[in-house]
Amino acid sequence: MYKLAVFDMDGTVLNSNHLVTTENLKAIKYLRSIGVKTIIATGRPSELLKKYMYDLEVDDYVISCNGSVISHPFKDDVLYESTLEKDKVSEIIDMCEEGNHDYLVYTRDAIITKDNPRARWFKEINKMLGEKEKGNLIETEDHSFIKTFIPNKILVLEKDPVKYQELIKKVSKIEGIEFTQSWMGAMDISPLNNSKGIAVKKLANHFGINQDEIIAFGDQLNDMSMITYAGLGVAMGNAEEELKEVANYITDTNDNDGVAKAIYKFVK
Repeated sequence: MYKLAVFDMDGTVLNSNHLVTTENLKAIKYLRSIGVKTIIATGRPSELLKKYMYDLEVDDYVISCNGSVISHPFKDDVLYESTLEKDKVSEIIDMCEEGNHDYLVYTRDAIITKDNPRARWFKEINKMLGEKEKGNLIETEDHSFIKTFIPNKILVLEKDPVKYQELIKKVSKIEGIEFTQSWMGAMDISPLNNSKGIAVKKLANHFGINQDEIIAFGDQLNDMSMITYAGLGVAMGNAEEELKEVANYITDTNDNDGVAKAIYKFVK
């Protein structure tokens, strides 16, 4: 019997239109009705989760920033938090400026960035949300924000495949950090020894849940640590091939209610 179900958001619970499908919502509610804890584990910061937490009726801890933060979305309750050292943040930002890579700095209080396509997309989303659901986006070219805000993650964007490989080489030389891919051309940089898998283990220990009582769902390389840690790791049909290779089961795609189908197959 599974006691803990962990879900990635983008490309997993959310379809290609960034919406929670009706069937996925029903299936997650079903898990709660039989006493299974349902946890979101995402690369997003809490500022980009507010709407979905209401949609999914989340009332438990959320793993955000790829495991750097474990907190309750509606309470002042932080179970775990890890932050990047300020000198590392400066080094990464300087590297992005030099390589002309777009970047967004994620903290528990705000998303900080310069003007770029991703920031403009966030602003358009904000326009459609209620006041309680809006994310706090700060646009600035003044790097002194590092003195005030403490980052949990930096998202670096580079669409050019050749430049992305060069980016990997440069980031690999920076000590004291972790990095992974959250989608094609998107690199997540986090504090050392932080991942979704480590965060799931922390939560399981907190709740007294065994490893074989965990089912986890994901689609990208930043989900690999929790897919391999869980008793049952489920890769989406649209997942990266590397993730499919290590998963215990491959379900349907995020546009075809793959999460719901796997829940009904293994739990109901």
